[in-house]
Amino acid sequence: MRVAIEGLEVALSGRTVVSGVDLLAEDGEIAGLIGPNGSGKSTLLRTVYRYLRPHAGRVLLGGTDIRSLTPAASARLVAALPQERGSDFELSVRAVVAMGRTPYKRAFAGEDRADADLVTAALEQVGMAGAGGRRFSALSGGERQRVLLARALAQDPKVLVLDEPTNHLDVQHQVELLALLRAQRRTTLLSLHDLNAAASLCDRLHVLHEGSLVASGTPREVLTPELLAEVFGVRVAVVDHPLTGDPLIAFDHRAM
Repeated sequence: MRVAIEGLEVALSGRTVVSGVDLLAEDGEIAGLIGPNGSGKSTLLRTVYRYLRPHAGRVLLGGTDIRSLTPAASARLVAALPQERGSDFELSVRAVVAMGRTPYKRAFAGEDRADADLVTAALEQVGMAGAGGRRFSALSGGERQRVLLARALAQDPKVLVLDEPTNHLDVQHQVELLALLRAQRRTTLLSLHDLNAAASLCDRLHVLHEGSLVASGTPREVLTPELLAEVFGVRVAVVDHPLTGDPLIAFDHRAM
């Protein structure tokens, strides 16, 4: 499903934090948001999964304004992994993942075979197949992250919205997560701090700086030494990755 954001403006506590942003994720495309802390990435994503209402502009899902949909209808289209992790769940891991099926259920309806199969498959996809009976609150940060991703996958959405999905994950699970997202080929809008992960994973990148969109394009078009110096204030060289051929950003950690 195609996601188009048009003229988005968001103000919080009287301060404009996202201003006049237009960006796109085509059907089946992985579109990444990059930018320094405070550039508006999380705020923008929160408008896509309806946590925030924009002051101006709109979010279109397949050409339909998301605000014209009921909450249940939009939840069947968009699943989110926000930065707010909900770590106080006193539920089993399987029960947390099963919450992803809520938009499809009538009040008080129980889990059916199709729900159970989707929950099982989601846990397997994130490498937590044997953890269904564990308490969510007893998990490590990385394990919680993978369970919450499983909940989003169990929701079987057309669009995934992920805010810093590699946070708390060790290197192995970061690599596995990125491979899983590539294999899904589901329309995905996500924010990333790791620019090399963004270069490897994303079909399209959008660069935010001080609440405005300053660049959009393929990773190779966007990740230039000039732009990274301007936006992030760092000195880099951009070379070809020796294993994948993707852009690889080498940072000069000695630069002052």
